[in-house]
Amino acid sequence: MRHTKPEPTRRIAVVQSSVNVRRLTPGLAPFAGMGIDFWIIDLYRQPELLLASLREWKPGAIVTEWLPGLTEALLELGCPVILVPSDQAVAGAFSVDVDDIAIGKLAGEHLVARGYQNFAFVGRGDAHYAKQRLEGFRSVVGDVPVYWEEFRDWRQYDEYWRDPDEDLVGWLAGQATPLGIFTAHDPTGRHILEAAAQAGLEVPFAAGVISANDDETVCEMARPALSSIRLPWRQLAAETVQMIEAIWAGNPPTQPVLVQPLEIVVRGSSSYEAVGDPLVRKAMQYLVEQISAIVSVEEWATKIGVSRRVLERRFQTSLGRSPHAMIQHERIERAKNLLTTSDLPVSAIAERCGYQSNERLTVNFRASVGVPPAAYRRGSREKRA
Repeated sequence: MRHTKPEPTRRIAVVQSSVNVRRLTPGLAPFAGMGIDFWIIDLYRQPELLLASLREWKPGAIVTEWLPGLTEALLELGCPVILVPSDQAVAGAFSVDVDDIAIGKLAGEHLVARGYQNFAFVGRGDAHYAKQRLEGFRSVVGDVPVYWEEFRDWRQYDEYWRDPDEDLVGWLAGQATPLGIFTAHDPTGRHILEAAAQAGLEVPFAAGVISANDDETVCEMARPALSSIRLPWRQLAAETVQMIEAIWAGNPPTQPVLVQPLEIVVRGSSSYEAVGDPLVRKAMQYLVEQISAIVSVEEWATKIGVSRRVLERRFQTSLGRSPHAMIQHERIERAKNLLTTSDLPVSAIAERCGYQSNERLTVNFRASVGVPPAAYRRGSREKRA
């Protein structure tokens, strides 16, 4: 009697941190309606309980993150183990990852285009992806000073915070400016923004910061908001399922699957070109922080301790724009951001941008953008839909 090999169960255990579950779920969900049963289990559950649960459930594949000790224990369960996102070489495991070298290149190209002349990198020394992102960054900007930090606990990724230590603040203060900084991931980027403030570096004028992953819960809550490289989480999830189906069909891959990063989401930490003149940096920092209160160029100049004539000359030399033009530019950019990201009425947006009336905002906005504020808001929402 001929025995046929039994079909693998179409159960996939997603053994991931809560952060990665949030990232990958939108890309996995479409496959749940195609005969695949997903089970999400916390990567940081007590290992003995986690492994016992998996033995009972008997998945046909496990999608997990690389975690020393646990990864090897998962491999011993006998089903395919796919590391996502990772291209860490682990015997017996398969990998789907974003191209981390390409991420570093994107970061370097962005900071160069912004006019920064000096560069630095901050990341975790024990992280494989951080070293690859540094490699890509260096391929664009050349050799750079590096600060390896300790990331204390992945379980607190979103809420990660600690006061910048004196070594980091001193290291930043000692770098030449204008300085373009690439951080390996978003919590580190937020940490660097806090350290830069303590070091007296105006962001983004003296120091621009860009990170990677584009986790909005981290980037949007930073001050200034953190520019970051968006990663293709939906595609990573889809590639993972397709890899598992190929393994089930007897066609396992021989190399990691690498997916290219998406676009750069530019926020306040790198939203302006680098500024070499310390006086102009000070003036721009004041403008960004006090845009709703600045009434005139004369008042602005007085607040930073110079005459209007001096301010105008320094701005023209450094930026090729007048102070008045920069006020108008910042007001319009702030209005565009609020129209896109909030439900505030146009009258409230006008006040927050320093306009004395809704009508003044509308006139200036139409002249700059080509449409009135309400139409701009509708158009931005239709694009996101």
